Amino acid sequence: MKAILLILVLFSTSAAFSQSKKELTIAFYNTENLYDTINDTSVDDEEFLPDGKNNWTGERFQRKLNSLAKVIDSLGGGPDVLGLCEVENRSVLTDLLNEKRLAAKGYAIVHENSPDKRGIDVALIYKKTVFKPLFHKMLRVQTEDPEFITRDIMMVKGEVNRKPLYVFVNHWPSRRGGEEESRPKRKAAALVLRQTLDTILAKNPNAAMVMMGDFNDSPFDESLKKHLLASDTTLPGHKREVYNTTARLAKAGDGSHMYKGKWDMLDQIIISSGLVEGRSGMTWKTNSSAVYRPVWMVDKYARDPGEPYRTYGGPKYKGGYSDHFPVFGKISY
Repeated sequence: MKAILLILVLFSTSAAFSQSKKELTIAFYNTENLYDTINDTSVDDEEFLPDGKNNWTGERFQRKLNSLAKVIDSLGGGPDVLGLCEVENRSVLTDLLNEKRLAAKGYAIVHENSPDKRGIDVALIYKKTVFKPLFHKMLRVQTEDPEFITRDIMMVKGEVNRKPLYVFVNHWPSRRGGEEESRPKRKAAALVLRQTLDTILAKNPNAAMVMMGDFNDSPFDESLKKHLLASDTTLPGHKREVYNTTARLAKAGDGSHMYKGKWDMLDQIIISSGLVEGRSGMTWKTNSSAVYRPVWMVDKYARDPGEPYRTYGGPKYKGGYSDHFPVFGKISY
């Protein structure tokens, strides 16, 4: 009888523990040129001014803010941790969080200006009640070409329920000039990130780390597979490998961005083995990663079915959300 009671107590305790687990929603979104209407003479933002090529007026800027706020709010009431790219400065992030849909959600900002010539940066917004940043650092990406300039990679170390979590926000160099010609630039970004991961893992092999962003490569390109060691399986063949949670979506033909009628999974979420196996005290929820694409974010007039309803289609103003869909996933803690 005592044995039965002990089993019942243990079962009850285990059930209560599992029910007490909370979930953290992680997401990433390329906002497609979130510029203000003020001329910043230190960067090339002339296209996005009221008298510029794109006729970027205050009305269009306000519509963009409202549209992005709608996307963020509708994603489960707003992700707990959200990486962003293609934001011009801290001011546009403040304007975004002041939107009615987001103002009461308790978001805060991590941002630093990047050296990008067009003035577009990466950033992190987070719910202060859930994620507590301890410090952040910008990782500079350089090549042998002294003329090469790109976005920094943002590293944020924070805590979730007193458990350490590293978040890296990426926007790797584009394929402008051709995929092959631009490949060394993304290799450089991968190696900078990889070196930082190795430094952290050397001190704590179980570290919880999330690498998210617009990598401008697919999960199967060499920048991610060979140089970052991002595996498409949860059973890595090497202890340094990390797991690309969005690779399974790409394998199924899904994508976050469309180019010439073809889906590309440029926006990705990659995690450390400490999150895969739960050794960090937090665990990635299996198969939780997904592309967020409600029907109202799809351009119903586009030539290619399913294309994101974007702000601009070439020089034409469409007034949509972005040319990328967000990606997201969940961590239990």
